[in-house]
Amino acid sequence: MKLIDLSHPLEHGQQTFPMDPKLSIMAHGTTKTLSYNISHISMSSHQGTHLDAMYHFLDDGRTLDQMPLDWFYGPASVLRIPKQAGDEITVEDFKAHEAQLKVGAKVIIETGWSRQFGADNFFTEFPSITQDAARYLAGRKLRLIGMDMPTPSKDYYEVHHILLAKDVEMVIVESLTNLDQLPDAFTFIGFPLNFKGRDGSPIRAVGLVND
Repeated sequence: MKLIDLSHPLEHGQQTFPMDPKLSIMAHGTTKTLSYNISHISMSSHQGTHLDAMYHFLDDGRTLDQMPLDWFYGPASVLRIPKQAGDEITVEDFKAHEAQLKVGAKVIIETGWSRQFGADNFFTEFPSITQDAARYLAGRKLRLIGMDMPTPSKDYYEVHHILLAKDVEMVIVESLTNLDQLPDAFTFIGFPLNFKGRDGSPIRAVGLVND
């Protein structure tokens, strides 16, 4: 058994979507000033590798503390869908992986976009799930969809509403990395911090792989 880190490190000043809070990690005290090291951290609930609760886009949707823990852990499949800047991810792309798109499944999309993390275009030119493809996924009743993009779609409002809707409630995990190190089937681990009543959380996403 081995563990593969699927999370980008969090670093002071790391880029975000333009309207999101900026990540600040500053020393609050050191062994010289307080006799111990402690940091002050300020960031978005959607910084770096993170997941979305339903409440992120729906005022009556589940918050983090209302989501069962087994939604964040379990057998998962990697869907290899190579894409370039600005490409669409379509219904046909997903139909090629239809056998993995079962009710309650956890699936992870590898487009290769994680290689752009830190580049100027990471938040502007990412591959984008079409609204039709989002409706197709919602109809498959998946439990979790992860991806190496910072958000599922350039149509972020519409696609989040489709995937997070009351009759779907799909966990959305964004900005994963190292997906090329995973086999097609593995165990996904990605628990959020238990922020009461809130909309999302950075996670330490991990792939558990049997040797």
